[in-house]
Amino acid sequence: MFDVDGVIIDVSHSYHYAIKNTAERFLSKYLDIDLVREIKFKKGINNDYLATLEVIKTFGGSASLEEVVEVFNQEYEKLKEMERLILSRDFFKKLRDLKVPLGVLTGRPRQDLKDAFDRFELWEFFDVVVDDDTIEQPSLRKPNPYALNFCMERMNLDYAVYVGDSLADYQMVEGFKRQYTKKVDYIHFGDRVLPPSVKVVRSEEELFQALKEALQNQEEV
Repeated sequence: MFDVDGVIIDVSHSYHYAIKNTAERFLSKYLDIDLVREIKFKKGINNDYLATLEVIKTFGGSASLEEVVEVFNQEYEKLKEMERLILSRDFFKKLRDLKVPLGVLTGRPRQDLKDAFDRFELWEFFDVVVDDDTIEQPSLRKPNPYALNFCMERMNLDYAVYVGDSLADYQMVEGFKRQYTKKVDYIHFGDRVLPPSVKVVRSEEELFQALKEALQNQEEV
């Protein structure tokens, strides 16, 4: 199972700048993009609307969630064409050749996800896709471990590997291990933030090998 932003798709020039630009509009001041990213990743905020609110509050401003959502969506719409694939279509073709089910568990809103998956032609690779609108109750959505279990149940799995890139992803898997009996391994993609004692990969070649090893180890159990 894969996260989308920062794993499948590079959002460093779309969502990250949408956070920055939205916060700047409420604060009427310039913000350094690295500081914006630090707030989002160091605090483990999965939802970019909430990350934007946190940035605004950090710099002494205030806004309602509804106001932030409206402005953020305007800013993201201007930036979404800046997104690029991190993991290639060939990568997913090779995974499909291994005859294992593939899923997505993401905090992206459904329309944003549809636009991106249509643009990059990714739908064919995944058996199950769970976005931020799939689970009706907001408190149970990613990064709540319930969302991970929900995705596993839809895929009819007793074992899964989740590939994420954030503290929120890591914490979701750790929370899952405490609440559920099914087994989930976590692989961390990239080094924007490094959770403790996890398998870290930095390229699709390393990720493919790590996934093969995880599957082989599970088969031997």
